[in-house]
Amino acid sequence: KTMDDSGQALTEYIIMMAVAVMAFFILNKGLKKMDFAQKLAAPLTGDFARAYQYGHPKAKGFDDGGPENHPRARGGGVSNFKLFINPRK
Repeated sequence: KTMDDSGQALTEYIIMMAVAVMAFFILNKGLKKMDFAQKLAAPLTGDFARAYQYGHPKAKGFDDGGPENHPRARGGGVSNFKLFINPRK
């Protein structure tokens, strides 16, 4: 081993780490710009939450502007049948 090759592995490691960190920051900035996290969480805060709370993915309660598609409210837009198997959107 000569003195000229003594730091090559360390230099390559530092360059690879710098490239990986730059790629991470560029990817992170792009995902933030696209609101990726909000788009990913939209079904959880929208359809899934209403399906869990009211039993129908398009249902609304009295706090949401009126009982639309609400299974237990009079005038809810659906029958009082309590079993919901894959309701249409």
